[in-house]
Amino acid sequence: MMNRLVLRSAWLYERLLLLYPDDLRRDFGPEMALAFVDDLEEGWREARVAGVLQVWWWTLRELLTVALPSQRSNPSVLVPLLSFVLAAVVQGAELCVVLHHVTRVDSTLLSNAIGFDVLLPSSLNALVALVVTRVLANYSITALQLD
Repeated sequence: MMNRLVLRSAWLYERLLLLYPDDLRRDFGPEMALAFVDDLEEGWREARVAGVLQVWWWTLRELLTVALPSQRSNPSVLVPLLSFVLAAVVQGAELCVVLHHVTRVDSTLLSNAIGFDVLLPSSLNALVALVVTRVLANYSITALQLD
């Protein structure tokens, strides 16, 4: 049985697969998602949260080197993604500062903290960026009077 951190990670990764090129996602998407879950479960068995974080580290590196280059000209992907990453880094750093002062961290508490204190606000931030990007895509610079 997978814990919540692994389940949330798998859910998020399935959404991140949309960033990969269409042909790669179409041909290998299900296998990529399955391999990710297998890696998460192994990481959890071997090192708990640290193991899951290590899987995410390698996954994010792959996203940066494979998925994002294919989306670099798509502002509807790039702007929300950058918004998410910036918010997640700031929120994650704040969570690390808090955890530095805690002597013992329960895995359920950490999973909830990552979900509610990092991923949720970062996702909402990215959603706002997506909506703004899509809405502004319909207007020219002169119509917005930004020049």
